[in-house]
Amino acid sequence: MKNVILFLILLASAMTSLYTADADCYEVPKRTSDTVFGGIQGKIESAMNNCFVLNSVSPLDSLSERLNRGGLRNNIVQYWKEYIDYYKSVFYMKVGNRAESAKLIKEASLTLDSVADKTSEDYALLALMQSFSIQFVSGVEAGKLALMVKRNAEKAVEMDSTNVRGWYILGSHDYYTPAGLARESKVEYYLRKAISFASKSEDAYRPTWGKENAYELLIRYYIQNGKKEEAKECLSAVEKENPDCYFIRRYKKKLDMQ
Repeated sequence: MKNVILFLILLASAMTSLYTADADCYEVPKRTSDTVFGGIQGKIESAMNNCFVLNSVSPLDSLSERLNRGGLRNNIVQYWKEYIDYYKSVFYMKVGNRAESAKLIKEASLTLDSVADKTSEDYALLALMQSFSIQFVSGVEAGKLALMVKRNAEKAVEMDSTNVRGWYILGSHDYYTPAGLARESKVEYYLRKAISFASKSEDAYRPTWGKENAYELLIRYYIQNGKKEEAKECLSAVEKENPDCYFIRRYKKKLDMQ
């Protein structure tokens, strides 16, 4: 039972640390670069940083209001609104307001779950939010949420086998599952799948989060299991893709690659 509780706590914590193809279902303005949709994920992440500078969620609220003023009501608008609410929930948790964090993530999860004809990306985001929600519940309810995380991440990759975010959530879920609870560890398999696909998209409104997180978790997994050469290989790969990646310097020091 202690292992189960620890697993649920660690899984929720992992989703907090995230902050450090279904094209026919979407309808966006033709000139996305001229709208709030252009580079929306980067705008949300920048707004999150500003939230900590101002000690307020107002930068994220402003983006959400701009999405509402766009006049569109479809999956992609809903996706980014819930992604913003996820970040707001993370912000409240980081500043110690657990009650508001729990309220926001619960509402966002229920809203996204109620969307008809969910896409692969919707399922991946839903799994992410449910993982984060686990820290606010306990016992049977926490166990049910953990099962829903896995189920929704599996749906994401069933619908789109190249969905980086779905594979990352599966890998993270498996990583934090105690050995006694998992039939067979698939951490390496899931995370290898996540890093094998491109995270970039030609569409400025598509999500790209998850790949760096998958790399970081895989490197950590390799180090913990004494696979130093595999860890170095992953670190070299991520440095080649993104030299400015936030964890490169830390792991170079740990792996004696300075």
